[in-house]
Amino acid sequence: MKRIICLMMAVVLTLSLAACGGGNGGNGGSGSNGNTIDATGSKWVEGLKVPELENKKVSWLLNAGYEDHEQYDLEDAPDAFYQTWKAWEATYGEKVDVQVVAWDNFTTHLTTSAASGEMPDIVYGGTTWFPSWPALGLVQPIDDYLDLSEEKWNMEIMDQLKWDGKHYVAYAQVPEYFYICYNKTKFDLVGETTPLEHWKNGTWNWTQFAETAKNMTDTKSNEYGYTGWNLSFNKCIYSLVDIGEDGALKSLVATQKIKNWFSAIYDLYHAGVARNDNDRANFLTTFPAGKDAMIHISQEEYIRMRKMLDITGGDEFGIAPSPIFDPNEETVSKMSTNIYGFSISSQSKNPEGAAALINLYYNVHNKIENSFGDLGQFGKYLTDEEKEIVREVNKTVPELNFVHGFGDAQELWNEYCNDTIFSTTKEGSVSSLLDSFDSVLNAELKEFSGTIK
Repeated sequence: MKRIICLMMAVVLTLSLAACGGGNGGNGGSGSNGNTIDATGSKWVEGLKVPELENKKVSWLLNAGYEDHEQYDLEDAPDAFYQTWKAWEATYGEKVDVQVVAWDNFTTHLTTSAASGEMPDIVYGGTTWFPSWPALGLVQPIDDYLDLSEEKWNMEIMDQLKWDGKHYVAYAQVPEYFYICYNKTKFDLVGETTPLEHWKNGTWNWTQFAETAKNMTDTKSNEYGYTGWNLSFNKCIYSLVDIGEDGALKSLVATQKIKNWFSAIYDLYHAGVARNDNDRANFLTTFPAGKDAMIHISQEEYIRMRKMLDITGGDEFGIAPSPIFDPNEETVSKMSTNIYGFSISSQSKNPEGAAALINLYYNVHNKIENSFGDLGQFGKYLTDEEKEIVREVNKTVPELNFVHGFGDAQELWNEYCNDTIFSTTKEGSVSSLLDSFDSVLNAELKEFSGTIK
């Protein structure tokens, strides 16, 4: 597999160097003349200006198509993609070419389309594909195409996704933080203090989280205090790989704070209070239906869950911050986060048009979200008390994890560490496991670095 990837990289890099002239407009782009026009076609673009473009044709690679997003578009929950595409067509007279590929096939599709010279203009960008896509030459820097001095860009996130000193991912929204969601009905039934009450009392740390999970577990009834897979390797609250200013890569998994993190997870599962069977993969179905007591959940997942509950009915649920990780003497709630921004492919035929469309999307997205208040659609499902606390914890900038983007790092973790840490019966020293894995990961990082030089 690695040999195939390396050959694909060689092809992509060769073609990318041949196709890219560097600098604004150096890729045979659309050639904006600096003038602007009014955006039309959606109430969400009222008052917005967009650039005049010679080339209005833009293609966008996603895992859901035009008709899918049209169905997602509701009066009380507008879909930002659909509203953006409507506005683009009305404004420029060109329909956005939405290309649909399965999520897990993005990288293969991009390398294949690069070899044929038919790459889409816009692709996803974020922790799942970083730094692999920039290193592979599948995407190009966005610095020359977007005005990153604009206030909307989330530079605290984008700066963590720089490669070789350049920005490759455009991101202009609140990060998709993870919180604790708890079944309030269950907590009230047994008289257990809720995570939100613990937070208000200043007692919501990892030690209390583990104790609460224990108190809410009844294995005879197949009920666990915690479920889901959002404590997985790539959801660590600390960065697992360091990218030096010179691009040097170094594993951090053997540092004490990361050993403490995974040791705490090991203890949680070996205490038998966290579900580790196949049902945990279906937590967004089983948990809303009343199974188990707590999960980690993102804003987007919580919105989906609450929309489903509006239809089906069921238990009452609440939101609280992720527990403060007291084994490392943390004093704030640190959260992992999903980052799904957008990049411009290395062989985009219209990078200026791609940048204009990305810019328009985020303006529409933020207008829609702001119409619900400062917490967007997420805030619609929160109590006033929850809103206040979420605003407080959201001030902490997350450390991004992009371990998926380094060769076979995830697969190697599964081979060396995963079964022991997330088992209820398999014993082992987490410290020793991570010391061994540190060497394996550094070797993988070295091999990854060697293939991109």
